[in-house]
Amino acid sequence: MSDLYLRNRWFEDIPVGEFHVFGSHTFSELEMVEFARQFAPGPEFADPEAARSLRWGGLVASPWHLCAMWMRKMVDYMEVYAQGVNDGRRNGAGVAIHDLDWLEPVRPGHTLTYTYEIISKSDKVVRDRWGVVRSRNEAFNQYGNKVLTFEIDILAERGESA
Repeated sequence: MSDLYLRNRWFEDIPVGEFHVFGSHTFSELEMVEFARQFAPGPEFADPEAARSLRWGGLVASPWHLCAMWMRKMVDYMEVYAQGVNDGRRNGAGVAIHDLDWLEPVRPGHTLTYTYEIISKSDKVVRDRWGVVRSRNEAFNQYGNKVLTFEIDILAERGESA
């Protein structure tokens, strides 16, 4: 994977169209229930017995669990992707989420693959140092069905010459 390592990652160096597959994760019933009990305690997410008589006809993963796993996969992937970068720049925060859609239930045993694509860069400069990069983020189940999609705006530090 050494050909993936970056040497520069300033706002100006990030191309629109850049695409990454962050990785996959298989959701277990135990993991789904534990997450839901702590963060999304609806019976369809946290109680396998009660979930059978509800809308989805069984236990499903909380949409927030899917998003949390996206975040974990993204952070892990980017730590490897940017390994060895020592150009003085700082990573920026996410500043907005757009069009978050949960398209299909995720059940115990489902495996999701998470993707990320840069879809635009704004000409706007934030606080004299930051540009805004928008990405489309998606999760696909083991059948190839899209189950989650959203766009996120992230700050990327502009280079010294910007």
